[in-house]
Amino acid sequence: MQIAILVNAIHSLSKDMTNFEKLDSIPIGISPYEKYKNWRSQGPIYWTDELFGGAWVLTTFHAVQSALKDPRLSACRTGGWVMRAPGARSNVRAQLIDMQRLFARAMLFVDKPTHPRLRQAMQVGFRPDTIQKMSAFVDSTVNELIDNVEAACDDNSPFDFIETFAQHLPARVIARFLGFRHVDQRRFLTWSSVLAQFIGSVYPSEEEALAARTGLLGMADYIQNCLNNGDFEEEKLFGVLVRAQSRGEIESGPEMLSQCAMLLFAGYETTRHLLGTAVYWLLREPGLWAALDDPARLRSAVRELLRWDSPVQYTGRRASRSFTLYGRDIRRGDLVLPLIGSANRDPGRYDEPDLINLDRSIGIPLSFGSGPHVCIGAGLTLMEAECALGVLVRRWPRLQLCEAGSEWLNIPLYRGLKTLMVRRS
Repeated sequence: MQIAILVNAIHSLSKDMTNFEKLDSIPIGISPYEKYKNWRSQGPIYWTDELFGGAWVLTTFHAVQSALKDPRLSACRTGGWVMRAPGARSNVRAQLIDMQRLFARAMLFVDKPTHPRLRQAMQVGFRPDTIQKMSAFVDSTVNELIDNVEAACDDNSPFDFIETFAQHLPARVIARFLGFRHVDQRRFLTWSSVLAQFIGSVYPSEEEALAARTGLLGMADYIQNCLNNGDFEEEKLFGVLVRAQSRGEIESGPEMLSQCAMLLFAGYETTRHLLGTAVYWLLREPGLWAALDDPARLRSAVRELLRWDSPVQYTGRRASRSFTLYGRDIRRGDLVLPLIGSANRDPGRYDEPDLINLDRSIGIPLSFGSGPHVCIGAGLTLMEAECALGVLVRRWPRLQLCEAGSEWLNIPLYRGLKTLMVRRS
């Protein structure tokens, strides 16, 4: 039986914006989808002064997918981005240089020939059989977190799903997947939080930039100590990277530390948001939560929820040369933003894109990107989400939203909840 539920637009924004001047007056704010719809109405590409001091935004599925594969658009973009805190004093900019050195070496932000070298070195750690071996750990962790909630509050007591579950599961899973034996979860969550605030801000403040520097360097120091002390499981991903470093496939120092720090951060942050928004939307409409009682529906449901509300709303590229794209003159150095969240709601690609259809056959949406930089950890995230939702529905079949208390993030890059108040019956 097909499940197709029309979900009303959240925090409805202005419906009648048809000219370019008015489009940019709609804040992206908490729900970006009305703005995306208006931008799409102008065509596949649109210039806005609203983001990063001026950028081309790509709005349709085809435009976004093509851009992510276009060699004229470079992933190397961290120089001005990391150092861009408005009004940052010269001594602060000097302090950000070491953070920039780490960011600039991450696989996410490099092109050929560095990118394929790093990806090949890491890919062996993300084989399907390796990910499948994690499923038992994910299942036991999900049940442990559920047990903790049940021990702490009765059925009718509200609790914050983000605080008690969504932030803990991916933190434990990515630490285990990498093979770190002892992770101070409180410190890790603090590091991730300040990094997310900085990375996700269009114009981060000086304070946000310095906090992110502390977080990233804290991660790097932790990873370096694990390496120095041998405090990791050699058969896990970190061991794979250490062996790749010994063969010269990954450079020691900043390059090695950067890959590990970004894997820790990315493996946690996006999965946390996926778990929160998935539970939110499944509980918003009668019938969706109960529909997942059928395990066969979990695979398509997770992919549909990723399409509907992608944890990452856009990514960035820099034009490495001047060229024409959809009739617009792109200059060398221009910032181009493929809007993943808009592409996933494109009616040119999806029938009735503003419906949640848990049986929709769409494959994997653009939430993990496409092309050479497609998310290397997509398989782990999908397995984690399918397992978590399956166990949650089975153990808490009467889970429901509380009337108040949930709060959305207000960071344009990320789509997620700061708090999600629920009760078990």
